[in-house]
Amino acid sequence: MGNPPHIPSSFGDISNTNTYNKNDNHSRDRMKGPDGGDGPPWKMMVFTLMLMTGLVGSQVAALKLSRHEYHSWVEVVEKLTMLCLSFIMVNVGYEFNLDKSNIKSYAKDYLVAMTAAGFPWIFVAAWFLYALPGPVPFGSALVAASFAAPTSAGILFSMLEAAGLKETWLFKKAQILAIFDDLGTILLMIPLKIVVEGFKWELTADAAIMLLLLCSAYVKLHELKLPSSSAFTMLYSVLIVGFCEGMYFVTDRYLPMDAIRISVLLPAFTMGCITQVDHHAESDTEERIKTVISTCFMLLVGLSMPSLFIAGSDHLSFQALAGHVLAVSLLMILGKMFLLFCYKDESDLRTRLGLALGMCPRGEVGAGVIVISLNMGISGPIITIAVISLAINLVLSSGFIVAVKHLARPPQASKGPPRKRSAKPATVAFTIMAITACIFGAVQGRRSNGAAQVFTTWPMPPGRQACGTLPAQLGGPRQAFMVALPVYPQILH
Repeated sequence: MGNPPHIPSSFGDISNTNTYNKNDNHSRDRMKGPDGGDGPPWKMMVFTLMLMTGLVGSQVAALKLSRHEYHSWVEVVEKLTMLCLSFIMVNVGYEFNLDKSNIKSYAKDYLVAMTAAGFPWIFVAAWFLYALPGPVPFGSALVAASFAAPTSAGILFSMLEAAGLKETWLFKKAQILAIFDDLGTILLMIPLKIVVEGFKWELTADAAIMLLLLCSAYVKLHELKLPSSSAFTMLYSVLIVGFCEGMYFVTDRYLPMDAIRISVLLPAFTMGCITQVDHHAESDTEERIKTVISTCFMLLVGLSMPSLFIAGSDHLSFQALAGHVLAVSLLMILGKMFLLFCYKDESDLRTRLGLALGMCPRGEVGAGVIVISLNMGISGPIITIAVISLAINLVLSSGFIVAVKHLARPPQASKGPPRKRSAKPATVAFTIMAITACIFGAVQGRRSNGAAQVFTTWPMPPGRQACGTLPAQLGGPRQAFMVALPVYPQILH
C-alpha cells in the first residue's frame, strides 16, 4: 500500500506528537512516577511547595522589612525571576519548530490566543467598572484588569513538563498559545498606556524592538550553530537580562526620554529560536539543571507577588472584598473557557477543556502588570482585588495542571456495570458562568438599591424567574439582558 501521506503539523515536522525518539526511552521511563504515571509526582509537589513558600515569604517581607529594605528586596527578586524566566524561555525556543509552509495556521493560533487572553481582561475590566462602589476611571480599569489576560509561560511549561505531558498535542498547542498570549498582552500595554498617559514616541520604540525580535526568530529559525548546554544557556540568560535592564537604566537615567523597558520573555525566546540545537547531546545532568532552575523560578514567582496589604480598600468590608475577589477569580477562569470552542477538528472536548485549564495559571507576567499599574499611579480597591485574585490563582496553579494531566489521559474502559454519566465539562463551565452572572446581578442590584432591570439566561423568558438584575446605569435600551448560556452543550462537539 505504500507509506501514508505526510500530514503537515502546525508545530513543524511532527507527524505524531505522542511518539518520541527511541534513544529517550530510558530517560522517559526514569521520569515516570511510582504509580506508572506520565511524570514524576515529586516534581509537582516540589513546585507547589515552592510557590506557596514564595507567596508566604513575599507577604512576610512586606510586613517585616522597612520601606528601603523592601524596595531592595523587590529589586533582587525581580532580577532573579527575570534570569530564571529567561533560562526557561531560551529552552522553549530551542524546542520550538515552525512550519513555514503552513503560516496560516499560526494566524489562527494567534487569533485564538488573543481572544482567550482578551475575554478575561474584558470580563474583569467590566467588573471593575460596574460592580465596584464609587467611580473607577475607564483607563485605570482597563490597565489594572490586564493582569487577568496573560498565561504564565514559565509556570505552564515547567509544570506541564513535570506532569509528563511534553510529547502531547496539548503541550505543543499550549506552548504556542502561551507565547502568543504573553506577546499579545505585552503589545496590549502600549495602547493602554496611551489611553492613560497619552501618546509618547517611546512606545513606538517598544513595538519596533518586539517586531525586530519576531522577524529575527522567523528568518533565522535554528540556523546559528551556537552552544546550547545549560552553562551557555545561563550565559545567554545573563546577557539578555543585562541587555533589558541596561536599556532601561540608560534611557531612564541618561537620555531625555521616558524609560524603555523590554520584557525578557521575547528576547529569550528569540535567542532559543535562532540557535541550532543538538538534542542528542542532552544528558541527565542537563535535565537536573533545568529542574533546579524551574524549582527556583517557582519560588521566585511566589516571592515576586506584591503585598496583599495595599492601602486603598479600607472602605470595603471583608465580605464585599471576598465577594469581589471570588467573582474576579471566576471571571479569570471563565474567559479562558473560550478554548472549548476552538480546535474542534484537532481534538475532542476532553482535551480542549484540558487546554483551557492549562492556560489558566497566571504568574510573573500578571504580577508585572500590577507593578506597571502601581507605577502609573493606579490605586484603590481594584489593585487590592487584583493582587489577592492573582495570589489565589497562584495557589490554584498546581490544581489546574493536575486537572490537565487527568484530562490528557484517555478515559479507561470500565469493567463493572455502567455508571451514571457525570455532567459534561461544558455544562459545568456554563453553570459557573450562570452563577457568576447571578453574583454580578446581586451585587449590582444592591448597589443600585433595587433600581435595576431583570436579566435572564436563555431561553428563560423575562419575569420573576430571572436569576439576577442588571442596573440601569449600564445604559442602553431597557430590555432584558440576555446572557449567552446555551443549555445544549452538544454544540461544542
